Amino acid sequence: MSAARERITSAIVRHAKLRVRDWWLLVVVAAAQIAVAASLRILPLSAWRSGTGRPNRVARLLVNEPDERLVWAIEATGRRLGRFSTCLVRALVAQLVLNSDDGPVSLTIGVRHNSAGAFEAHAWVTRRDCVLIGATGDEYLPIVTWTRQPA
Repeated sequence: MSAARERITSAIVRHAKLRVRDWWLLVVVAAAQIAVAASLRILPLSAWRSGTGRPNRVARLLVNEPDERLVWAIEATGRRLGRFSTCLVRALVAQLVLNSDDGPVSLTIGVRHNSAGAFEAHAWVTRRDCVLIGATGDEYLPIVTWTRQPA
């Protein structure tokens, strides 16, 4: 069997193991990422951040899942959404849907110059110094951190 055929067969088997609840979570999180990406194109980030209280409650009702499953769904759908799912979009969705009852969730945006001297920015989400979404921000200088306290 060719390598391509094996990958396709493996993907089909993995998808066949997903339950309806898994598919629902993936659809809701993917829709949230697309909605956040679209809203960031028409609203400044500060306006988006100030209006997230009500959507947070709705999002938690739609996806009342443990944080590990939410992180899995955000990362899994984000990899497939291409340009719609930047690190900032994933971080905003994570802060929107993660259960803040388990402790404060912090979204940080940091900047750096890469080895070629180009300016880069990165966003990540942490809880108790553990990165939940996004790569570690060790190489980035944090410029802003927003923390959502438990409800």
